[in-house]
Amino acid sequence: MNRSRAKVRFIVMSAVLLMIFFASGRVNHVSGQSYPNITSYRVSGTPDYDSPGNESFWNTIDWINVPLSASVSPGGGHTSELSVKSANDGFNVYMLLKWTDTVGPSFGSGSEMYTASNGTLIPLNEEATMNVTQLFYNSTYYYPDRVATLWFLGGSREQAPAMLLGSSGAITGGAADIWHWQSVPTDNSPNDPSFPGGYTDPTGRSIYPNDNMSFAEDDFTNMTGFFVTAGSFGADSPNLDPYADPFIVHVGNAFSDSNKTWSIEMARSFTTSDPQFQVQLKTGATYYAAFAVWNGRLGESAHVKSVSQWYTITISDSPPPYLSSSPTSPTPEITPALAAAVGLGLLITGVIIGIMVRSKYKG
Repeated sequence: MNRSRAKVRFIVMSAVLLMIFFASGRVNHVSGQSYPNITSYRVSGTPDYDSPGNESFWNTIDWINVPLSASVSPGGGHTSELSVKSANDGFNVYMLLKWTDTVGPSFGSGSEMYTASNGTLIPLNEEATMNVTQLFYNSTYYYPDRVATLWFLGGSREQAPAMLLGSSGAITGGAADIWHWQSVPTDNSPNDPSFPGGYTDPTGRSIYPNDNMSFAEDDFTNMTGFFVTAGSFGADSPNLDPYADPFIVHVGNAFSDSNKTWSIEMARSFTTSDPQFQVQLKTGATYYAAFAVWNGRLGESAHVKSVSQWYTITISDSPPPYLSSSPTSPTPEITPALAAAVGLGLLITGVIIGIMVRSKYKG
């Protein structure tokens, strides 16, 4: 099999089981329901990508505790909570994500594998994800650490997207923009075997983020499939705009050995050149969003992960209020039916682009 076909297989394999959402499809048309809200406060200052979360403006904003649950069990659910803050400068939005990882950072490599009933190791594919609830892993074979923020883009159908099982990542309604940080290859750390990471342009020339900066892959999904928005893995891979900037979501990332936590700070401009595929933000507006975390050393990858329910993010023009003494957990007004539905688990995509980029550097 040639390399381009192998890359396409990786995308198809790892984009399956994108998400199951049970909520109204538009923030401005929710009737009788409200969702936990994260306010993005107006601040002065810019991100410090070398020390994410330590900028002075973050000290004036409360953490929001986002409970996570297993997308599938027993393999998923190793991260019980994600702490989130958001800020903006009127032109860019900043998302700060922090979670505990007691087993330490993972720069794992290798494609997803699962153990068949006869004990044989088999590569994961889209059909198998309907039944596989645990991936193979051990002390030497594991997966990258990852975190994703999903922004629901809405659509013509008044429903939230639901996954078409067995598809390559298509959803039953609407569309979504996913900011997807991965320890391989977007971390750009010497510990990353694909360091310094990056993509290729349509001519096959390698391209990298400015100043070797960390970045989040930008993905798009709708009712026809799952796509990488920008960058290129060859003519046969499902990229929407190979000539667009693949590093539009800037990231600062750090792991603390003292308290065993990842801190990931994502930053992106309010508007972009691809409004069809990327969320367009503005002051005073509210957006649906959801979150997912993968613990690679504990066998989480692809559809096996820890996931949140729907949240809303409001882009505010107001400065942060007084700071409370402890993290907050906003309580939504959720109907029993919605509560039962979201208990099934929000499933956000698990694309292994890091694996494909790593294979490019090995090849």
